[in-house]
Amino acid sequence: MPLKQSRAFVLRTYAVAEADRVCVLFSGEEGKVRAWARGARKPRSRYGGALDIGNEVEAGWYEREGRELVHLDRCELVTSALPLARDPVRAAALGYLSRLVDTFAPDREADPRLFRLICACRDALLDDLSAELVVAYFEAWLLRLSGLYPRPGRCACGAGFEQDGAVFFAAGPVYACTRCAPGHGEPTDRLSAGALGLLDTFWAEPPSAAVPNAATVRELFRFHGRLTAGHADRALPARHALEGLLQPVVHPVGAPAR
Repeated sequence: MPLKQSRAFVLRTYAVAEADRVCVLFSGEEGKVRAWARGARKPRSRYGGALDIGNEVEAGWYEREGRELVHLDRCELVTSALPLARDPVRAAALGYLSRLVDTFAPDREADPRLFRLICACRDALLDDLSAELVVAYFEAWLLRLSGLYPRPGRCACGAGFEQDGAVFFAAGPVYACTRCAPGHGEPTDRLSAGALGLLDTFWAEPPSAAVPNAATVRELFRFHGRLTAGHADRALPARHALEGLLQPVVHPVGAPAR
């Protein structure tokens, strides 16, 4: 039973037995790993708060051939997600990103690019970037890395999208100009020229480099939410929770704000 060691993110945990936890970790070198953490629920557990969702840890585990779960031997905190707890929106955003990785990433399949993406978006949230912007960025790259979301170029007819935007068809997946769109069947959504410009920034720069307006960010945030739900075959509760926190509070006319 050789010991494997890797930097990993804590995606999810759940209670088992009397005092243990099973934690779902994502490592760039090992992919998604499910580990049994013995005694993790005890008051003086040796893991402390390292297994909190969203934490980046240095983990070591033993595994046996044919066993789905590995045995977590050690777990040392590298970067804590605890500072995000002061902001419910950013905390919910990181929780949603964790659930997306758990949903889309296959077990035990290395993906260093996805690991770097999680790092970049976690750092952006810690740097107080807009949760909508970070989530839109993460979903764009997650879908692209999964082969479900191509980079916009030009329509098949040769027309660009700089003025009128594009119509997106997930069944392709393909982008079409407004003139050619009727020939492609039922469209998935329409993207404005501003949204496509923001996507170009996403493909070339980290999330901190984007300087968009709020309406453009919201357009991509909503569009990517529909795409991820469609490819996951279900709407994720973590997404609904995040959207609920992002909804502006509307007070009736004449009613005092609390």
